[in-house]
Amino acid sequence: MRLVKSSLLAMAVVGAISTVGIAVAGQVTLTLQPGALANVVPAVDVDAQARETAKSLVLVEYTLRNENISREESGQGIVVSKDGVVLISGGLIPEALPKEYVKDLKIRLPGKNFTTVPAKLLGRTQNRLFAFVKAEKPIEAEVFKVPATGAPALGETVFSAGILGKGSGYSPYAGVTTNKAVLELTYTVVVTQTGGLTRANSPVFDRQTGNLVGITLSGFGGARQVEGEDEQGTTYLPYDEVKDVFQDVPTQPFETRRPWAAVDGMTGLEEEVRELFHITQPAAVAVGSVIPNEAADKAGLKPKDIILTVDGKPFSNSPVPNLAVMHFSRALEKHKPGDEIVLGIVRDRGETKLDVKLKLGTVPKGPGEMQHVFSPRIGIATRDLVFGDAYARKLPQDTKGVVVALVKNGAPASLGQTPLHANHLIIKVDDQPVEDQKQFLELMKKEEEKADLKEMVFVVINPDGQTGVCRIDLSK
Repeated sequence: MRLVKSSLLAMAVVGAISTVGIAVAGQVTLTLQPGALANVVPAVDVDAQARETAKSLVLVEYTLRNENISREESGQGIVVSKDGVVLISGGLIPEALPKEYVKDLKIRLPGKNFTTVPAKLLGRTQNRLFAFVKAEKPIEAEVFKVPATGAPALGETVFSAGILGKGSGYSPYAGVTTNKAVLELTYTVVVTQTGGLTRANSPVFDRQTGNLVGITLSGFGGARQVEGEDEQGTTYLPYDEVKDVFQDVPTQPFETRRPWAAVDGMTGLEEEVRELFHITQPAAVAVGSVIPNEAADKAGLKPKDIILTVDGKPFSNSPVPNLAVMHFSRALEKHKPGDEIVLGIVRDRGETKLDVKLKLGTVPKGPGEMQHVFSPRIGIATRDLVFGDAYARKLPQDTKGVVVALVKNGAPASLGQTPLHANHLIIKVDDQPVEDQKQFLELMKKEEEKADLKEMVFVVINPDGQTGVCRIDLSK
């Protein structure tokens, strides 16, 4: 093996680079297979590009804290506006995480003696792959300037630029690798040689031209990447999938809702099923169930309907059933709530063909969007119901009550023969019906003010839809 500075190298042959770039004594070095130098041609100075990009990279940090845990979280951000707006991975602050649990959100500036600036979450992109935070006062960091852009190609040599974690002094570093596969999943995703790229949310550049070709992911779904030099991503989203986050930068808090067809249990069709229904195109999806009184139901879609097209066009050319479902989801996500689409379907074992006009609804709010309030006497945090709470239990959507979001370790609610558990749906307290969070908190306040209170009895509905009783001993 030979070690050579990246500023002197470029790879003309696929697979010439065998490992990632690493920061050594201020230089990015590449490990080469024997004989690789014969294929070296002029290319981009990786060192210089990584250091230049690092001027626009920051750390976004916060404390995740509730009654059971307290831990520091951080991830890499890209400064995208002179107003101090920073682009982060959508998984860094998960949508399911209640805002009450996100404490001390701040931006750390590695280039300015690691100074921190308070920040606030502005909102999330419609696909939830990214989010924006904004500094609450001006920050001294350069706005990332998008260079010429390009599309990824198989075998292309690419590199990404990132900043290391606290233990390594937030130093800039680069990872060089080659594209191994371009996958058409819900989104187009480029898979590279294992261990080649830097941390999630890093710009990825073409090794020969310097063109921006994408942004790294920590996984196919864009899930959050744990901080650490060894936690390196192997995938990235092509620029065409992410260009909107550089072109439509918000300056004020915003809320973006996702479109919803209100169907469940979608499945792709295997080849033999397509042949049975005389479907000649390579991809189709079958409807599992239709949620009553929502978009698909109102449009007349039925369980077992087979969807062939969206707005007159096939939504996938993949015969792989799971990919067909992903591509159908992607076709819907290109729209907004309220848009009208036309689904080409067949039903009755292929005997009936028709177009169904469907006005897309809005994805219901999730648990993380509900206010979580802690009741200290018994030790539980509760929230109002969301659509999924009743749907999962096969209950009417007008079901009343509150959901237990958290039970504090060691609190009265966690002890005894019949403790409360997270995801219990409380419908009664001491034989008094529970309507919603507001009424529940008022009820709890009255009960907790009783000096001689020995026990509280909760009637709950379990996640499986069965009713139970929890007796909480308050005498100890």
